[in-house]
Amino acid sequence: MASYLYGIKSVKHGAVVATGSGFAMPASGDLTPWAYTVQGSLTISEDESTTTEFYVEEVTTPVHSIVTDPGKLTMTWRAYDMTPDLIAVMKGGTAATGTGVDYYYGPESVEAIERSLEITTTNDIVFEIPRASCLARFDSVLGRENLLEMEVKATALAPETTGTGATDQAPYRFRIPTT
Repeated sequence: MASYLYGIKSVKHGAVVATGSGFAMPASGDLTPWAYTVQGSLTISEDESTTTEFYVEEVTTPVHSIVTDPGKLTMTWRAYDMTPDLIAVMKGGTAATGTGVDYYYGPESVEAIERSLEITTTNDIVFEIPRASCLARFDSVLGRENLLEMEVKATALAPETTGTGATDQAPYRFRIPTT
């Protein structure tokens, strides 16, 4: 039976699990829903790998080829919700509460934020990234017919776990229900 991934049920985040072995994601109770995703904005893209071919004098076709730079996996999505706590999670900076008002203070310097990510599709297939480098930015037209949007671009990184098994160092996985 074929498995298809479609739609977005949720985007959740959590602290990166930095110890242990195996494919290490935070416990499901330690993941927090981030914000609703702007319709049609979530993309998952894997860059094309770079290869090097080796040639000999006697023939014009390569005799060997190796992958010299594997393509990285990136996810990009947008949200309308400008709650200061949500912004600070992916963009850095500081969220604060005053009397009757919430504040967001932008970061002094921009740095990637490392988070574990879990994207659940409409048909309950779960895409897990144990360690992602996230960069967020404000990017939209603000007007009578537009809401301000924040875009997050996340790049899957090697996990920080110590396992040596075939799946311990995987940068991502799908969980596909079988029943």
